[in-house]
Amino acid sequence: MSVFRQLLTVSAIGVSTLPQRCGTSFVIVAGVACVVAVLVSMLSIAVGQTRMSLSGGGRDRAIIQPTNVTSESNSNLGQDQIGIVLSAPGIARAADGSPLADPEFQMGIMPPLGTFGDPLEIRGVGPTGIKIRDEFRIESGRMFRSGVQELLIGVGAAQVLGLKIGDKVLMPGGFWPIVGTFSNGGDASEGVFFADAQTLLSATKRKGYASVIAKLASPQSFDEMHDWIARNPALTLKSERVSDYFLRSGGRQLALLTRATYVIGVIMALGALFGATKIMYAAVRARAREIGTLRALGFGGGAVAGSVLLEAILLALIGAVLGTLLAWLAFDGRVVYSGSVFRLHVSAPLLALGLAWGAAIALLGGAFPAIRAGRLEAAKALRAV
Repeated sequence: MSVFRQLLTVSAIGVSTLPQRCGTSFVIVAGVACVVAVLVSMLSIAVGQTRMSLSGGGRDRAIIQPTNVTSESNSNLGQDQIGIVLSAPGIARAADGSPLADPEFQMGIMPPLGTFGDPLEIRGVGPTGIKIRDEFRIESGRMFRSGVQELLIGVGAAQVLGLKIGDKVLMPGGFWPIVGTFSNGGDASEGVFFADAQTLLSATKRKGYASVIAKLASPQSFDEMHDWIARNPALTLKSERVSDYFLRSGGRQLALLTRATYVIGVIMALGALFGATKIMYAAVRARAREIGTLRALGFGGGAVAGSVLLEAILLALIGAVLGTLLAWLAFDGRVVYSGSVFRLHVSAPLLALGLAWGAAIALLGGAFPAIRAGRLEAAKALRAV
């Protein structure tokens, strides 16, 4: 009998005895399931934030800010520089020839009572700011009116905060009503409020805008616009794609989260690995008579060792499938707040990572028990029972 057929035969015999060892087998399955579920669930935060940054046409838009600032929250862009920026090449134009670019700014506001304690973001936009966001849609209610103290709320923020049309938010100048909800292709703006920029500037007594958001004539037009702004001696500004800006802004937090996730995953995996190793050693001892009989019948040590390793991989993969399924059911698409509002995303690569993590635990945890099983001699195995 070939080695491969021996391996299949011994593996089939081992799998058939799993119901007799269901208690110990369950420990491996449950341990791997917990490890994989935690790993995939935590990484879904990073994937969700990255997906949010790349959604909503971010590579078709650019953000222009002063060179000495790192974020819009501490930026101040004068009207003279805004006028020059609007003439930059590479910016898309409307049918009447006007630039598709919008001076905007953002600010923090205190959350409504009964919601988060962290400040929420409100963004001042103009009519052009709506036009340059191709995927912008009013989901319910209506658009805010120019010159009126009214708010739109992103669908993500509305879901997390529990706010609806008609609710009022304390703003500079009094309580501003929410008149509509909007979506924007899943990008970061779905977690903020929109208001008329001029009205918000007047209410806050702010002197200038924070940035210019420009629609690019094409994704390839960015370099032309970027170089023109960088070479213009009248400007002290920098430009980025909107998607790159969001990734950079949250990059440090994402990197820390990802590293922490893998550290936790490795610690949990070590626990599952030691548990799997101990249980597979116990399985080898429990099957000693069976292994001795197989060796006496002429089955090779390689086939026996391979069957033990395959059993460990099978149990671990079952646990990994259960863990990834649990993470997907519990977290995929869930709207959360972590400095911004976004949707968790359990992607296909994350599911594959969960399965690979489980298989790695099985290979490392089952290797030494498999070697021990393969080295058992028929006479010693039969005398051991």
